[in-house]
Amino acid sequence: MSLLTRWAARRYGGMAVLYERFTEPMERAGLSAIRAGLAADLQGRILEVGCGTGLNFAHYPAGLEVTAIEPIEEFRTFAAERATRARARITVQDGDAQALPFADASFDGALQTLVLCSIPDEAQGLLELRRVLRPGAPVRFFEHVRSTHTFGAVVQDLFNPLWRWAMDGCNINRDTVRTIEMCGFQIEEVEVHDMPGASIFPMRLVRARV
Repeated sequence: MSLLTRWAARRYGGMAVLYERFTEPMERAGLSAIRAGLAADLQGRILEVGCGTGLNFAHYPAGLEVTAIEPIEEFRTFAAERATRARARITVQDGDAQALPFADASFDGALQTLVLCSIPDEAQGLLELRRVLRPGAPVRFFEHVRSTHTFGAVVQDLFNPLWRWAMDGCNINRDTVRTIEMCGFQIEEVEVHDMPGASIFPMRLVRARV
């Protein structure tokens, strides 16, 4: 954890509270509705990688069995409490996206929101996700990605080292959609959902299958 993050966490009452304060403007700007759309058509046994404080949980339909992994203990505490109020049956546990503790083809679908930016080896995380999903399983991603504009990409590259240090490993210049495809996922749809006033964070919703 960087010195900046430690200071901010102390000021605002902890990492989980800080995270939710940071994402609250995006939630109001439409991220909450996007979360609902991502989860709406999933069925069966679902894996959520990097569930954070559990902001997706309220949007899972009844009848789903969701396993949610999150490496930060304080986030897991918030997520576990939210899981008790969800319609789906949700289990929150520790886990590393780069070495998922599940057998091959264990899940019927998966969801990730704002996660791939901070996995140290993005490709390894995606290959692990693909391994634990059954053939044909749907996967829903919502991520901030590398700008498609030359100037925007240059700005991201310049600021990424400082941003990654300040934000504990988050990268703002990853070509995530391309990496998803390179790791063997069949991309069915990519939607642009750029947030107002956040041009350095181009957002993409990706619907894909194994």
